[in-house]
Formats: sequence, structure tokens, C-alpha cells
Amino acid sequence: MEIFSLEEAAWKMRNGSVIAYPTETVYGLGTVIYDEDALKRIKQIKGNNANKPLSVLISGDNLNMLDELVDDVLPVAQRLIKFFWPGPLTIIHKCRDEIPDSVTGGTGFIGIRCSSHPMLNSLIKEVGHPIISTSANPAGMTPATSYEQIFHYFKSSIDGILLFDADSYSNKKNITYNLPSTIIRVEKHNFQIIREGAISKNDILRKIYD
Repeated sequence: MEIFSLEEAAWKMRNGSVIAYPTETVYGLGTVIYDEDALKRIKQIKGNNANKPLSVLISGDNLNMLDELVDDVLPVAQRLIKFFWPGPLTIIHKCRDEIPDSVTGGTGFIGIRCSSHPMLNSLIKEVGHPIISTSANPAGMTPATSYEQIFHYFKSSIDGILLFDADSYSNKKNITYNLPSTIIRVEKHNFQIIREGAISKNDILRKIYD
């Protein structure tokens, strides 16, 4: 398994490679969202059903990436974005028609997260488009929280792993939760907390209703 710099990983993702990368929660597996072959390969690597939806990451420095994914952001989603992005919250939202079914699972909805990890935001900006955000683990296993686990899980089945430059990273604020993101699905007239993770259910409800 190769180890990539940020620039190398971004170039690889733009060209359909599957890369493991650290986030403020757990390690993820990613590629650019518009490469159908790479999307199918991620599901095969994880052992997921071909119809299972995949989440995506956008850059916290460029929320305009939302325009690639959704037509209009619902009011409840706007409130969640205001209080919890960047951060470990995935919002499942109705998406644009052109988003590949390999990402949505044919549901018409997409899970979107905006990471608070500074170097990960730099990676997404370098890619120039949203990237896949799925936890780095085979189906049924716990998500990887270290590069040693990545090597144990995947060996040569992925194209490489991104390790951020220590000097660059040490000068940037970062919080590591070692928990997956909280997932909430929003629709026009209701919302549903699908998974409670790094952000508690009480925090979500407090911000929505306060």
C-alpha cells in the first residue's frame, strides 16, 4: 500500500483511485463522487451491498460545493449547518438528479458532511469536488482509527493512504472524536436522527428547537 501526500492523494482521487484518509472522527475511504467504477470498487472493498448509499464530504472553506449536490437547502438543514458544520454531523438531504445512483443507492437522497479537520478540508479543495466519505472498515468490523488498522484491514486492496505532513498539521487546530458522525435525515416537514455519534441527540434537538 502506497503512502501519499495531500497533493498526490488529490490527484489520485480525481483519477478514480480509492484512498484512505484521516478525519476528525475515524478514517475514511474516498474518491471523487463522479467516477462510477471507483464507487463500485469502494463497495466491493468494504463488502457492502451494491445498492447501499454512500456519504460525501464537502470543504468547510467552500460551502458552495453544496450546489453540486442539492438544489435548495431545507430550513432545518440550514439550522443544523449553522450550528454543527464544520463538524461530525452527516445530513441526509434530497439531492440533485444528476448525482450517481452509486452514491444515493437510487434513493434520491445524499448524506453530506463538512469536516472540521483542517488538512482534510485542504484535500477536498485540492480535489475540487465533493469526495466519498465512508468509514474505513470491512462490513461488520469497527471503523479504523489509525493507519495501522488501515494496513491490517486493506493491505493491497486500496490504492494508498493519505498521511498528513506532521509539521503542517501540528500548526492547525483539530479535535479528534474517535466516534463516527451523527446522522440526521431531513425532509420538508420532518427530520429523523438515524445514528447518534459524536454529536448527541440532545444537542441536535436543542439547536433545532431553541
